[in-house]
Amino acid sequence: MLRLHMAQLLVKAREFGDESVTDMAQRTGISRSTLHRLAAGTKQPSLATLWTLRGAYGVRLDTLVYDDPRVLRSTPVRPVGADGVPGAGPAPRPAARAASARREPTTPYPLHDPGADH
Repeated sequence: MLRLHMAQLLVKAREFGDESVTDMAQRTGISRSTLHRLAAGTKQPSLATLWTLRGAYGVRLDTLVYDDPRVLRSTPVRPVGADGVPGAGPAPRPAARAASARREPTTPYPLHDPGADH
C-alpha cells in the first residue's frame, strides 16, 4: 500500500511557511480531512493529490510516497471458493445451486469508479 511520506512533506511545507494542516489545505486546495487521513495512513494518495502536493511544494513525486510493507503483511488473505472466485467460500450445496440458477447473473467483482474519492 502506498503511503504519503508526511515527514518529508512537512519539512517542505514549513520551508514554505505552512506550519499546520490548515495552512497546507489552504495552499493546496486539499481538504484538511484528506490530509489527516493521508497522514494517518487510512487513505492512499491519488495521483491527482500527489501532483497537487508536488506543484505546491516543489518536491518530486517519488519523495512523497513509500510502499509500507507492514500493511502488505497484515492484509488478510481471502480464501478462494470452489468456483475460483476470491472470498466466495465453499461451493454451494446442490439445493442452493438450484436456487441460485434462477437468479439473474451477477458480476463476480464489484464495479469501481476510479474517479470517485473514497
